[in-house]
Amino acid sequence: MTGFFLYFTACLSAAPDTCEMRRLLLDIEEPRLCLRIAQPQLARWVGSHPEYRVTEWRCGAPPRDRGRRV
Repeated sequence: MTGFFLYFTACLSAAPDTCEMRRLLLDIEEPRLCLRIAQPQLARWVGSHPEYRVTEWRCGAPPRDRGRRV
C-alpha cells in the first residue's frame, strides 16, 4: 500500500505570520478519497491543536525515495 498525504499549512492564531507546513499520512489508496476525508481530518487536527488554524491544504502522493548514490 502506498497511501496518500494530506499536506497543509498551519499558522498560529496568535501570530498569523508564524506558519509551518505539516502532513498527515492517510490510510487510503485513491486520491479522490483523500479529497473526501480531508476536511474531517483537518477538523480533528485543529480540535487537538486549538492554537493553530489551517490556511491551505492539498492531497498528494508521498515523496519518492530516489535512494543514495554510492
